[in-house]
Amino acid sequence: MSTKAPKPEATAPIDLTDAQVIEFLHANSDFLERHPELLSVIVSPEREFEDADASGGEVIDLQGAMLNRMRSELAERDEQSGELIDASRANLQSQNRIHAAVIALLSSRSLDHMLEILTIDLAGLLNVDAVALCLEGRTVAPSSSQGVRVVPTGTIDKIVEVSRTVTLRENIEGDRRIYGEASGLVRSEAMLRLSVRDDAPCALLALGSRDPARFHAGQGSELLTFLARIMEHCIRTWLDLPR
Repeated sequence: MSTKAPKPEATAPIDLTDAQVIEFLHANSDFLERHPELLSVIVSPEREFEDADASGGEVIDLQGAMLNRMRSELAERDEQSGELIDASRANLQSQNRIHAAVIALLSSRSLDHMLEILTIDLAGLLNVDAVALCLEGRTVAPSSSQGVRVVPTGTIDKIVEVSRTVTLRENIEGDRRIYGEASGLVRSEAMLRLSVRDDAPCALLALGSRDPARFHAGQGSELLTFLARIMEHCIRTWLDLPR
């Protein structure tokens, strides 16, 4: 018959007395030097001056105000540092995803394989919820063929600006003409206009995310522009078009 081992008892918090803290600081006089961040949370005592007027005093102690200002500045800098670190991590993550997508596109073995990467693999590589490669044609209604959506002529110019390679939108509802049945998932999007050749129909790669703030107008678009240029290069290569 086995017996269960007794559960370890929770260690009760230790209450330190003022005397113990004072004794510790005397024995470790460099403690605050080794932990300067504590200076921003320790409350400093108010000083009294012997020559101060009892009715209001002519001597003003600015020590408290200066320390409060220092604490406020330190807290603000900590917050800014945290935001900068978070932004740097997000940028590095986006860069790694774009590079992985580019490597996948450049490793395609045929035009069909490249289209498969664009419409299937790209969603996982870029961590988005919907990907659509749209081409303008003479069809009246949108259709889908081999993962490529065909839209009526003039549709892409109505959706994105002609002068912009990348258009970013947040807090939107996905366009069914672009995303089809996946349009219900899309709450922000990145639209990449593709120029395969001057006399070719307009092309568009749409990346949709269920996160309303994943893509937004103030976001840098250099990496997405780079991705668009690589896609154009791959399409020209497999269609044997001049570069």
